[in-house]
Amino acid sequence: MSFRENRQYIQFIWFFCLGALLFSLLTIGASLALESPPYYGRLVNILTPKVFSARSYINSPGISNLLCFFPVAFMAGLLIKREQRPWGFWVLGVSGFALSLGAAIVINQRSYFVVTLLIAPMLIGLFLAIQRAWRTFAWVVVSLALYPTLWMINSLLSNSLWTRLPNDNLMNDARFQMFSYWFSHLIEDPFTRIEVGPAQWQGYQWFHNFFADVHRLSGFWSLAAALLLFGYIFYRLILLIRINQTMGLFLAAIAIPIFLIMNTSVVPEGERQPFFLLIFIGVICEKLLAFHKKNLATN
Repeated sequence: MSFRENRQYIQFIWFFCLGALLFSLLTIGASLALESPPYYGRLVNILTPKVFSARSYINSPGISNLLCFFPVAFMAGLLIKREQRPWGFWVLGVSGFALSLGAAIVINQRSYFVVTLLIAPMLIGLFLAIQRAWRTFAWVVVSLALYPTLWMINSLLSNSLWTRLPNDNLMNDARFQMFSYWFSHLIEDPFTRIEVGPAQWQGYQWFHNFFADVHRLSGFWSLAAALLLFGYIFYRLILLIRINQTMGLFLAAIAIPIFLIMNTSVVPEGERQPFFLLIFIGVICEKLLAFHKKNLATN
């Protein structure tokens, strides 16, 4: 990257996340036109040449994860100065958020609601409190009412529209059970290959967790390398927050939800966008820290 200004890095992340949103909306639009619900595991793959004949399908949780990118980037933009905000911030941000929410309701995936309506607003609210931006903080707190409102509407309907909204049975979800199974076996014998389990989920090909799947595919040392890589990225983020709080918090507000998404998705199979975005954030941190060090040396 040859960028020299903070706004150029912000624009890069903004358009990366906007691209993820557009791809997700096109995928869901094609699925609505060509297929009948339910869409779990049956979203039309628009990248195949024969979309209208011998079409292939992609898994809906992956698209749900991609839908989170742009709303998270939009909310993170509240942490930066107005003059640094990306092109079309309010118009694209609000409309993109609304479109992503509507698309998430159509494909009925809980990961979107957890990340976009709970985790991201709470995290950004915390960072706004650190910045003492109380007026913006109040608006973010109001946005947290979106999920309880959806849940209440859904519970009052005779035929629930959204069967996969987060609820008190979230810890019994397959992903949580598979992660617990992997982690307990990792502690017992880290150098042994661990297949997907427990028993009721042994038919799954993936753990739906980046670190568990890396360990299953490539062994303990690859897992250790992955842990060191992401540990280093977040360490550099902390250093950046100390010298450039606004930019550091902006990047952290995106990196943390994206990291959580990686731990509910199948990154090795094809959902590589969260991995790439975290790597890009790591590179941006290195560039900004190097630029700061250079300024100190010349002054």
